[in-house]
Amino acid sequence: MDVKRDFLEILQDYVEFPVAEIDTAAPFKAVSGVDSFVMMEIVNTVEEHFGIAIPNNDLVLFKTVDDIVGYIGKKVAA
Repeated sequence: MDVKRDFLEILQDYVEFPVAEIDTAAPFKAVSGVDSFVMMEIVNTVEEHFGIAIPNNDLVLFKTVDDIVGYIGKKVAA
């Protein structure tokens, strides 16, 4: 499973530009334009796709796409 590829494919459904343009090390909110409502939709989709649970308290850890991908990877491997 390629967590980064899968996450970017999920994200593509929520942004209006090619996700290939996203700097995965840049601040997520700034590069994606995603608001908190859309972020919750993304989290729900990620949870379903990867079969994991993401507690709301952990959302503050998601500063960049790389942070999100790393978090998902650890949850999937656990």
